[in-house]
Amino acid sequence: MLIDMHHHLIYGLDDGAQTFEETQKMLRAAHQQGVTHIITTPHGTPGREPFRLMEYLDRIEETKAWIRQEGLDIRIYPGCEIFYTEDTVRMLNEARIPTLAGTHYVLCEFGVEAPYEYLAGAARKLGVAGYHVIFAHVERYRCLRKFRNLLELHEDYEVLMQVNARTFLEPDGFMTRHWLRKAMDRELIDLAASDAHGVRSRNCRLGDCRKLMSREYGRDTADLLCEDLPRRILGKKNKI
Repeated sequence: MLIDMHHHLIYGLDDGAQTFEETQKMLRAAHQQGVTHIITTPHGTPGREPFRLMEYLDRIEETKAWIRQEGLDIRIYPGCEIFYTEDTVRMLNEARIPTLAGTHYVLCEFGVEAPYEYLAGAARKLGVAGYHVIFAHVERYRCLRKFRNLLELHEDYEVLMQVNARTFLEPDGFMTRHWLRKAMDRELIDLAASDAHGVRSRNCRLGDCRKLMSREYGRDTADLLCEDLPRRILGKKNKI
């Protein structure tokens, strides 16, 4: 079982798949990587851009029908990559943007230069509202290059940290490689996901990532980040 919790699969909603044909190609590519479950995560910016929820859910059903027709061993679920704003909690409470697969887990991103206080405030407000927080592609945020910030969010705010598969496979320079190694050694990274946007430059490489992690960090760690913890999250309200 290989679970991808961050994947811009559903067409025509963001900078991910643009056509249904591209959605189909992305599904086949994920299948070739060994992915069996995908939480689809179009971008959402609460209070700034409308999230086309009904259109999104309709396209998920259309995609599920195609998966059944093709006999692919993949299950897909709704979700959202939320660019955090002050309207996020309210719109989550109003069910105007989806959580991950109907659970209380939410996937949040920020501007790369966002100050640490802003990230901590987001984690605090979401936690008080009853949500479990996952920060998307944490390798991007400058403030989290400081390990005391990463540790505080992880331990005190119980934020789960997701890193993109491509960062494991092709770290952007020595500093990123060094940071990732230290974060992994300190057990501050919880999830790996593809963050796939297409079938070319930002394609799904989660299977390749799992193999590399098995070699460099051990199979137990690879399984934890790519299967065990994602399965526990997904299974909160879903039969998998």
